[in-house]
Formats: sequence, structure tokens, C-alpha cells
Amino acid sequence: MNRLYLMLTIIVAVTGCGLFTPRTDFEDPVIGTEDYFNFATLIEGAKEKFSKLDWYELFDDRFKYLNVRLANVEYDKTAMINHLSQQHAIHGDAEVVWSNTDDFLKTQDTITLSNVRYSVQTGNSTFSGASRFVIVRSNTIWRIASWIDEPETDPFFSRAE
Repeated sequence: MNRLYLMLTIIVAVTGCGLFTPRTDFEDPVIGTEDYFNFATLIEGAKEKFSKLDWYELFDDRFKYLNVRLANVEYDKTAMINHLSQQHAIHGDAEVVWSNTDDFLKTQDTITLSNVRYSVQTGNSTFSGASRFVIVRSNTIWRIASWIDEPETDPFFSRAE
């Protein structure tokens, strides 16, 4: 009889904890979510958020980066991620401030930022410039699709090849 009560107690405990209940929402694994370059602030003014801040999800698959001062610098998504990884490895202390992010044009699936000023402080060096972004929503996820950079100093977000 004691065994029966013990078995019933175990069954009630296991089924009561929701172990066998189907889930409708799942947590995303926390992989590379550190926002080293403060990209999250780009769309805060539009009252939106990037769903994920890891660079593979942050940049659209058709992403293009262009440095208007260096004609030979144009990155796709993979090249941009590689460059940002290198910059983070070299300048792990970099503090990026994006400003003028409240000046945007928003449609249902696109946010266009025309004159985003930035300042990057790392060690004794300061980098600055202005950028234009096109941010698109795809499958309810906001992603950076286009980035045109106009550095005023030595470029931080790109380099001469």
C-alpha cells in the first residue's frame, strides 16, 4: 500500500510540474547577444527593437555596407561580421554612441535613418562620422539591410583593402 501512495505521489509531482505539457513559446538560446557596438539604440526612437543582437541575425542576408570615402570598401553580411569581430578583438573597450536616431522615416516594414551621427571612443582614439541605414522587417524580425558610412576620421567600421 505504501508503494501505491509513493507511486501516486511521484506521478502527481511529475505531471503537475508541466513537464509533459506542450509549450507554445520557446526561449532563444543566448548566443552572441552582447551589443558591443550599441546597435540596439538605432531603432529605439522608432519604438522598435531588434529581436536578436547577434550579428548573424542583426544583419539581413542581402546586407550591403559601403564606405563612401573609400571606394573599394564594400562589405556583404559575412565580410561585415568578420570585420566587426576583428574590431572587437582589437578594440574591446570601444564605446559607440549613435545620435540623431530620432530622425527616421518608418513604414510598416522599413525604417530609414538618414543622418545618424556616431562617435567611437577606444583608448586614446576617437572615430566619428555619419551613417545612413535601411532597416527592414522580415518575418517579424528587424534587420539592418543597408549601411552607408561617411567617416570623418580614420574609418572604424571599415578599412581600406
